[in-house]
Amino acid sequence: MKTLNTNLIHLKKWVLFLFLISCSQMEEIPIIEDDENLEEETFDYTSNNPYNLNVIYFVPSDREENPDYHKRISEIMLDGQAFFLKYMKHWDYGEKTFGLLKDQSKNRVKIHVIRGEKPASAYPYEGGGNEIRKEVDAYFAESPSEKSSDHYLIISSVNNPATGGANPADVPFYGMGRYAYALDYPGMSIEDLGKDGVAGSEATKWIGGLLHEMGHGLNLPHCKEKVSEASNPNMGTSLMGAGNYTYGKSPTCLTHSSAAYLNNCQVFAETQGNFYGPVNSSIKTILAKYENGHIHISGTFESDVPVTDITFSNRPETDAGGYQAVKWVEKPDGNGFEVNMPISEFWEKDNMGYDFSIVRHHTNGANTSTAYAYTFENDIPMINFGDRDELDKNNWTILDFSSEETSGEGSTGRISDVIDGKPETYWHSRWTSNASDYPHHFTIDMSQIQAVNGLSITQRNGQRRIKDYKLYVSDNNSDWELLISSQIPNLPGRVYIDLEETASFRYFKFEAISSHDGQQFAALAEIGFY
Repeated sequence: MKTLNTNLIHLKKWVLFLFLISCSQMEEIPIIEDDENLEEETFDYTSNNPYNLNVIYFVPSDREENPDYHKRISEIMLDGQAFFLKYMKHWDYGEKTFGLLKDQSKNRVKIHVIRGEKPASAYPYEGGGNEIRKEVDAYFAESPSEKSSDHYLIISSVNNPATGGANPADVPFYGMGRYAYALDYPGMSIEDLGKDGVAGSEATKWIGGLLHEMGHGLNLPHCKEKVSEASNPNMGTSLMGAGNYTYGKSPTCLTHSSAAYLNNCQVFAETQGNFYGPVNSSIKTILAKYENGHIHISGTFESDVPVTDITFSNRPETDAGGYQAVKWVEKPDGNGFEVNMPISEFWEKDNMGYDFSIVRHHTNGANTSTAYAYTFENDIPMINFGDRDELDKNNWTILDFSSEETSGEGSTGRISDVIDGKPETYWHSRWTSNASDYPHHFTIDMSQIQAVNGLSITQRNGQRRIKDYKLYVSDNNSDWELLISSQIPNLPGRVYIDLEETASFRYFKFEAISSHDGQQFAALAEIGFY
């Protein structure tokens, strides 16, 4: 009996051995799956919006899609859509947010995968955005029915994890016009927002950064929260300020000004229309003063496209990017406007210049702006703009000038533009050929002797602003007297310089001595007297 049992045990071991051998051989035989199981999952993308943000996942030729990118990016976009909706409602713009084509039941957003023609090195931070845009534009030109708006969010695949250096210097990470660029690293997830440690901080930086740059692609400029908003748990840090470092970690918001821009953005529209067409709009009158701790601005404007809101922006001259700009929003009263801005809401005062802009938000999504300038001195704003009774320039004549740009600045750049009454046009020294150098000058005949109490001067809203200047006056265009030797602030907009006493003259010569940017070129939008 013992021998029989022993034999049975050996037999069982032999059968088990044959079974294992058989299984091993079977594993090497490819299994043919049902074709239906190999098909990619399909989605039914819809939207209630007539226009939707084009979301692109861009993969350079030497990189690959990160795992689960569709799920992760979809969840990020849907979370961002809810965030924008929250603050549009908060600022009384209703149930509005940016449109997305999405499959509601599967919680997925439509993402266009575009595989780059070149390796990642061809799409660097500097200049890479334009290279990617060429391929994105070609993709939608070939498939125009796939384009759902004029706004694009382009997310580049970065295959190294965030802890290994997913650096924006590796790929474009900014907004240019209606194109926004961001990145996706392996495992980037909305679920990491608010977590402690590296995962949480990286999620805040890159997801918050994605939504910040997307904001630029939706027409938004930089904007800081007001002082009182920073400590409000329902507001906190402005997304378009430093919000890419707080999103998901501490209170982060859209400011009223950001919501006013978005209200007329194409992808926030609830009905079809014509967007971003030309607009003729200008400030007709403006009064400005500081009183009882408030900067009070009022005036009138004109526009051939209706205005829904007006933003009043205050940007420190030391803040070129506008990250510290504090803004107020008011509804127009017909063609009039009025705002009271308490200086207690300003972050920076002390002694500095400010660029003040009045931005009209038009129903077609366009935004027009007029700039002025003022300064803080010892925490008190010195408001030196507002309407003066300026002299009529219709009979003024240009007698002499050092140079002008007749081709490189398009329809402007001519010396006549410095007295045409339009701050959007400007005189520019010649640069397309035989570029001239400082000093630059022009001489004007006012047609008769005029009594003058001050100078009105407007810097170009752009580059080549003049710094030091001299103003000479004459009764006969022969004998000249130095009237003013000073500097113009490095700010766009009109500045008034009061004279110590009334001066009378017929001719004046403006001499530009130096520039704020250190270059040899000069530009000036307007000059006048009051």
